[in-house]
Amino acid sequence: MKKKDGDGKKNHITRHIRVYGIVQGVGFRPFVSRIADRIGVRGSVANKGSYVEIFAAGTQDQQEAFLYSLEYEAPERSAILKIEAADCADRDFDSFDIIESERETGDIFVSPDIATCPKCRQELFDPANRRYMHPFINCTACGPRLTILDAMPYDRERTSMKKFPMCPACEFEYTHAETRRYDAQPVCCNDCGPEVYLTGSSIRGREAISAARRAIADGKIVAVKGIGGFHLCCDATNEASVSRLRQLKRSPVKPFAVMM
Repeated sequence: MKKKDGDGKKNHITRHIRVYGIVQGVGFRPFVSRIADRIGVRGSVANKGSYVEIFAAGTQDQQEAFLYSLEYEAPERSAILKIEAADCADRDFDSFDIIESERETGDIFVSPDIATCPKCRQELFDPANRRYMHPFINCTACGPRLTILDAMPYDRERTSMKKFPMCPACEFEYTHAETRRYDAQPVCCNDCGPEVYLTGSSIRGREAISAARRAIADGKIVAVKGIGGFHLCCDATNEASVSRLRQLKRSPVKPFAVMM
């Protein structure tokens, strides 16, 4: 459906767009919001479980630029299988917004957990950064995804992070498009996120990680509970430790995962 601008010079189009593929947990909605703001498109984006739904209002040129950016500038960890776009009835939009997700049936593709990205690693080891040595550091480009998910669509209230309210600083990052953590569902910091601690002692935080590292180096087996499950860890080069782990796991020959 087309309509005239106030000056009568440009035709505006409202399009209903569906994007299928790995578009959950890869920063796709904030990506869509950013390119919409850059191009001048108004509308909304939401997760529907099996796809991302977009309503986009703008000129023909804006629509073409928007669809091009959707396909060719998508986040690195995303994988677009199909984009459907069709004109629809005009809707009044004052801006472009990320709106509440809804669940619909269909094939659902969710990103696995993503290794810490270079920018987060830089923050992690910067003593001046507020996330210095924060073990759960993440952004829209990295961090836990599938292992923290309780239900679809992928939103914070349906993950294990729902029990950790964001502090004002994290909430600002989560709600402002100019930050790297805009709409990043697991966003947290040392002040508001999960805390590492050693069971049976008062050791917490980075000291607990150091203690676990020393225990592994000494040939012990460490059970690590993360926000997505348990890991049993030992030194893979220590034959006695690996043999003991195999005995405890009753797994004499099955290959174990090697973490690096």
